[in-house]
Amino acid sequence: MDNVDVVYILLVLSTLVVLYFFMMVANRKHKKQIHCAVLWVTGSILLWNFAVLSYMTFTNVPWILAICERLYFLGTILVSVSILFMGMIFAKTKIKFGWKHALLLVVPAISIFVLLTNGSHHLFYSVFSLIPSQQHYGVYFAIHTAYSYLCIAGGIFYLVGFSIKNYGVFSKQSSMLYIGILIALIADTFSTFKIFDWSTAIENIIFAVTISIFIVATFKFDFLNVVPVALQTVVDMISDSYAVINEDMEVIDYNRAFAAKFTGVRRKADIFDIINQNYSDFDAKRFGDYLEQAVSKQQKVSFEISRDANGGIVYYQTEITPICMSGAPIGTILLKRDITEQKNNLEAVLQLNKKLQSLATRDWLTQSYNRYFFDERLQQEIDLVGRLQAYGSEPGKNAGNFGLIMFDIDYFKIYNDLNGHLAGDELLQTIVAIIDEVLFPTDVLCRYGGEEFAVICCQTSSAGIKVAAEKIRKTVENYEFMYQGRQPGGNLTVSVGAAYCSTPNIKREDLIKAADNNLYLAKSAGRNRVVY
Repeated sequence: MDNVDVVYILLVLSTLVVLYFFMMVANRKHKKQIHCAVLWVTGSILLWNFAVLSYMTFTNVPWILAICERLYFLGTILVSVSILFMGMIFAKTKIKFGWKHALLLVVPAISIFVLLTNGSHHLFYSVFSLIPSQQHYGVYFAIHTAYSYLCIAGGIFYLVGFSIKNYGVFSKQSSMLYIGILIALIADTFSTFKIFDWSTAIENIIFAVTISIFIVATFKFDFLNVVPVALQTVVDMISDSYAVINEDMEVIDYNRAFAAKFTGVRRKADIFDIINQNYSDFDAKRFGDYLEQAVSKQQKVSFEISRDANGGIVYYQTEITPICMSGAPIGTILLKRDITEQKNNLEAVLQLNKKLQSLATRDWLTQSYNRYFFDERLQQEIDLVGRLQAYGSEPGKNAGNFGLIMFDIDYFKIYNDLNGHLAGDELLQTIVAIIDEVLFPTDVLCRYGGEEFAVICCQTSSAGIKVAAEKIRKTVENYEFMYQGRQPGGNLTVSVGAAYCSTPNIKREDLIKAADNNLYLAKSAGRNRVVY
């Protein structure tokens, strides 16, 4: 088998490889721009290969050879500009075709016109041959060649730039693409500039290597199924502010949100200058201290910071994360997240919980504690007495002793009947307000029911209970109430009963009964008095 036969067979195999990849892309149901660009590149190579294969097959058919010459150069015209668009679309995910992109097609359009009319002027070529040394190019061919190499260089530039800026599967995809294109470019350069005087079919055979690399990128790195997205596009879509600084504390990368929320942002800017421009002295020092701490200790630091904005306060959660590679620090990531909405929502939840707790434990009319809270708290105090008596030190055994005071408004029914229920409600509210002022902060005032109230006097002595009970009685007696002149005796008073808890294991009901019985005795003895 001679060399021509080997080249021919390899060319057939090469064309089949290109055709396979072309059909694989063409059969996709939902095509993105990148798929159309790959079809353009692959279709141009397929046309070029088909022209060379037909030229070698029909050597004795002049009209077929004439067509193959045109198809050969048409493939070279289309493939270069298609590589440019593929690189551009890959790097930008999607382009909006406009007049600037249309300008890129002007030279290829002129080249096609010159090629189709070449027979009358021979500006493109005068003699065609598959052997470079036997080809004779026209004046325009130099323009076509220069523009083609510029387009290919542009496509590779986009792919290399994308690969440098991104990491992971997209970077590997772009690397595979520009390596494949580079191999084809080297082969084409050898042929175009006649460095090696081989058949141009060799160049077309090498295209199979390029397409094979595309196929590897497809199956290994999901080239056709995962549409590339530039990392900068992704981070610019994030509402959080993000920046990367190097070891010299210079900003080397940032997203759109960071640039919008900070003044003085630019690459190579000192991060401390940016902080000082955008924060108060206090917050700038805090930020700087946290940044230095994260960098020096190589550990993530998270903190909250706030700023006045538009008549309100904006809260931010800031994270400072050192970047290490193989154990060596190479930079730091700053991430600032607006948490104002979360803070406001949390505050609303806390206020709602506070309101619910108040509804569950407070009397709706007087805002003193209700009967439910009274029962719970009284049992807690009884249990505390028991624990201290059983396990406390000798000096502290009596520290939990407490007293229970119960008082009732004298002749409240008469007050209600004479003055109305609204006046009665206002009286209850006033009683709670004035009694609350004379109690200790540790005392607990509760509405026991109707016009009867209870006070748990925590951590006090027996004598202290008597003093507290008398203080309650005198406070009411000396207060000038509205309509009090209509009451029996011309004054509004309360009767008070009290009991003291200093022994363990007393039942809650028994303690309440003791205080309530004393209250009954106070009423029976003429009212407006304390029984203890």
